[in-house]
Amino acid sequence: MGEIDEYTSPLDDVDEETDYRFELPDDAVGEVLIVDDDASSAALNGTILETVGYRVHTFALPSEVLSHLREGVPTVILTDFDMPEMSGLDLCRKAQEVDPDVRVIVLTGSGDESTAQSALRMGVSDYIKKPPEPVGLARSVQRAFHQRAAEEHHRAMVAWMKLELDRRAKAIRDVTVNTLSSLANALDLRSPHFHGHSHAVAMQSAALAEALGLDADEVESIRTAGLLHDVGMMAIPDTLVQKASALTDEEFEVIRSHCDRGVEILRPMQHLGAIIRYVHEHHERWDGSGYPQGKQENQISLGGQIVGISEAWIAILESRAYRSGLSREEGMQILLERRGEWFSSEVTDALVEADIGVI
Repeated sequence: MGEIDEYTSPLDDVDEETDYRFELPDDAVGEVLIVDDDASSAALNGTILETVGYRVHTFALPSEVLSHLREGVPTVILTDFDMPEMSGLDLCRKAQEVDPDVRVIVLTGSGDESTAQSALRMGVSDYIKKPPEPVGLARSVQRAFHQRAAEEHHRAMVAWMKLELDRRAKAIRDVTVNTLSSLANALDLRSPHFHGHSHAVAMQSAALAEALGLDADEVESIRTAGLLHDVGMMAIPDTLVQKASALTDEEFEVIRSHCDRGVEILRPMQHLGAIIRYVHEHHERWDGSGYPQGKQENQISLGGQIVGISEAWIAILESRAYRSGLSREEGMQILLERRGEWFSSEVTDALVEADIGVI
């Protein structure tokens, strides 16, 4: 007995990402903007912070700080509470409009507890009395930079997690579609009249979706739905699929059930999204004469209409056990005669322009 190859999953090919790690920022890349109409107080506080390594800019007016803030450098603002143009709290609010991550430390000589509470509700990072104690001021600024870094880290981590989830979801979807595509190929091989049918419908569906101006993701979903539209046929007996004579009413009902059977097969794969609906609707008709639910007009999704008319077009051109396929001219005449009945005028006209001759 020969050796059995070790099983490998298609997901093994998905590159592993390293863990997202949080690192404390280098304080040297940020700036401390000191706002104080008292030049001596601003200079003293600036000297304290420069001594411990911070880059410092001093401003007498809040409006000057707001202009500088728009340059986008990671910033902590150290502001006096009482200033001529606006209060420190008003500056905090306007600064947050420019840079939501900005951290603001308010200095005041009043010691007013209500002012402190208002400052904290406004999102002020810290609130300290004038004149600040040098070590306490330096620590307050350091905490403010670390708070800002934590906010930026959280946002970056959420974005990274979303990208990673999207990447994994795409890998899982690709594996699912590839597996189901193999089933579709197997289904097409059940009868010589169906060879290449699913791929032809997929190609025509994608071409029609592009002609209608749909975005790339939706075109791909519709292409996949075209590929999988007949997956429910695996629940239909070979005797009916290959029957050369006309089907009885009971037999036709069994054939019609393949739309529902397809949904039953695909439903556990919720990551396929709208593809499942398009598969379910590919035999619905604009005038309500289709199946399985007798939907009509805009009750049928555009993706369902596209896969439906593509499948109908390919089926008209293909031979079956009980009939020969029609010419393109004959087939197009049938679709045009049913324009606005089987399919909407818009979708029918688009197919006329987007026929890619896959049969």
